[in-house]
Amino acid sequence: SSSSSSSSSSSFTQLHSTISDGEIVVEEVDPYSDQAKGELAKFYDQNGIDDIDVDTAHTSLLRLTEQVLLWNQKLNLVSRKDCTASVIYHRHILPSVALLPLMLETQSSSGIDEKATFNVVDVGTGGGFPGLPLALLLPDVQFTLVDSVQKKLKAVGEMAAELDMTNVRIHWGRVEEMYVGEKGRREHRGRYDVVLGRSVTALPRFCGWVSDLMKDEGGNGGDDQGGRLIYIIGGELEELVESRIVNDVPLDKLLQRATGTSDKRALIFNARDVEEIGDESGEKQRIVRSGPQKKKGQNNKGGKKMAKGAWSKKQNDVKKQRGYDNFQRYES
Repeated sequence: SSSSSSSSSSSFTQLHSTISDGEIVVEEVDPYSDQAKGELAKFYDQNGIDDIDVDTAHTSLLRLTEQVLLWNQKLNLVSRKDCTASVIYHRHILPSVALLPLMLETQSSSGIDEKATFNVVDVGTGGGFPGLPLALLLPDVQFTLVDSVQKKLKAVGEMAAELDMTNVRIHWGRVEEMYVGEKGRREHRGRYDVVLGRSVTALPRFCGWVSDLMKDEGGNGGDDQGGRLIYIIGGELEELVESRIVNDVPLDKLLQRATGTSDKRALIFNARDVEEIGDESGEKQRIVRSGPQKKKGQNNKGGKKMAKGAWSKKQNDVKKQRGYDNFQRYES
């Protein structure tokens, strides 16, 4: 046979495989089609999600798709190879949406007051995944999206503003420096109900970075379950990590796709185990933070502070440190 279907008609993300010149070509359902909207509705129904309007959700996700496509022409938010609306929707947005039932389950079992804000931090968000799609669908949840690449984070902030997402804020910098210092401790340390990550780095290192962001277990008079880490990853895991997984769900199962469409899994860990993974792996101790910064212009004549971008006056009596004072040119 020259073609075959890699998923059943009841799947959420329908992927059709055709063989061309010996290579398997994957054709994905048009995200703008009624079929794509119907599959989103089926995903909601099968996960018992009935408080989010499917028409509104589908339209919002398409608008986000268009924003990512637009910004990706200016800078590399996601891989530019074959970057189409379909690729963005199926390979970036829907795998983020797949975490929705896990998020809702975590929220319902958190033990926090219904009126209290549920705080989520997406660490290493890159082009806004998985944080932006989830924030679109969960407007009552507060999301903080973190990345060390400023130009990407600026684009994420612009996309959130364009989509009127008032529940999103961005934080530029290294995550391991978020919760130090008086302001960091006040705003971020022990604040988050959920930490999200998507193949950012090896899990022991990630756990070392984020454990101090997570709410402690036993808060709120002992009822608080503490923070949860929800992490998308593929491939083999360290034994230290495997033994502490609370839940392990393949994305294909979450999206009701044919097994083998993706090797990615969504893993869930509780706060205490995240802390132990970071400690026992030694990654927590390996964190190196920036030291105190010298004031700009501290070594200038007279100790005057220089403005950013200003030129200092040349001092002719100071020998230049070129590192090649004894250099001699040899010509053949």
